[in-house]
Amino acid sequence: MSKTFIDICSGEINPQKNTGYKNNCIESKLQIPVLSNGFEFPTVASFKTVADWKTALAAKSIVPLFPVYELADASTEDTKFENGNFSKVTAKGVEKITFECYLSVAAYAALKSYEDLGNYGELFEFNEDGDYSGIYSSDGIKVRGRKIKSLSVTRIRATKDKVPYVKGEITFADKDDVLGSVIVKSNLVDDDLEGIFDVGLQQVSASATSIKFTAKAGNSFVTSLVEAGLEVKDLTGAVVTTSFVAPGVDNTYEFTGTGFATGFTISVKGVVVQSTIMYEGLEPLSITVV
Repeated sequence: MSKTFIDICSGEINPQKNTGYKNNCIESKLQIPVLSNGFEFPTVASFKTVADWKTALAAKSIVPLFPVYELADASTEDTKFENGNFSKVTAKGVEKITFECYLSVAAYAALKSYEDLGNYGELFEFNEDGDYSGIYSSDGIKVRGRKIKSLSVTRIRATKDKVPYVKGEITFADKDDVLGSVIVKSNLVDDDLEGIFDVGLQQVSASATSIKFTAKAGNSFVTSLVEAGLEVKDLTGAVVTTSFVAPGVDNTYEFTGTGFATGFTISVKGVVVQSTIMYEGLEPLSITVV
């Protein structure tokens, strides 16, 4: 028998299968699809813990997509063979949703990169009223995402009456796995699901004793990186000992030291997790000493 966990209004946990429900707790509409590589929260309590979500995000075990609009159902019913009082399902119906996202070409490219699902074949759902859901794993304790069969996205050009938009479709692998749903509400909010921001480093100047550079996410300067999140490497790939100067009003970072040379690199070390945002370097900055 499938087990469910519903804790979004009156705290109904693991309701039994009797039908005497006077008040029903119903989840709200999907706002942010969150892909998963098969990651499992060890317990429902972990599923409700914001820090555990952020740890999984930083590890890229889960990947928030973009907010969806114009959500619609495109599911199909079971196909049956019937003759007299005989009835048999010959093809199981498919659960499918369609949606729109309003994205730049760059954001579309990021979304498109997940179209070939690869390891990301499961989906958690964060909804517009702050409730969110997964399903129980086979042990009835861990919580994972619903398995999906496909993700399809296509960008549609602007017209007289509409901005460019991305048309998306998600097809679920099993429309009945919702019988094991875990639907909760916690302190997790949509701002926690903004994903990881790419950071690019740009050289300002470099000499044998000083390297100055800026960091940007899109068109915005990033000034909150700290020494522990950056590293300088020499031509052999060895990390160089330096002193670090945080950016001032000119948004410019500086490393000081000795023996800096053309071809040395500065890079962001992995995923940098800060209180409200996460960053990852696009690629190491190769410096040119003049």
